[in-house]
Formats: sequence, C-alpha cells, structure tokens
Amino acid sequence: MKLIRCECGFVARGDSDDQVIGVIRGHMASDHPALLDTVNREDLLSWIQVE
Repeated sequence: MKLIRCECGFVARGDSDDQVIGVIRGHMASDHPALLDTVNREDLLSWIQVE
C-alpha cells in the first residue's frame, strides 16, 4: 500500500503511484485548492511513502 500524508491529517492511499496521486489531487481540489496549482506530479511522487 502506498500513501501520502497531508499536513491537515488526511491520508491518501492506493496500490499504485497514479492511484495515490489521484486521491491526493482530489483531496487538494476540495480542501486545499490554492495548493493544487503549486504542486506538480514530481513533487507528489516524492511525498509517497510505502506502508
């Protein structure tokens, strides 16, 4: 399982990098829309942790 922990406490989980990035982008769009434009795919990839 792969995950990205958001500063607000939300945890995005998925089986693949693309799945986790999709979940965290959805979370950012609804909860942190200003951040969405400042974070690119490479940033998100560097935040992924393996559980």
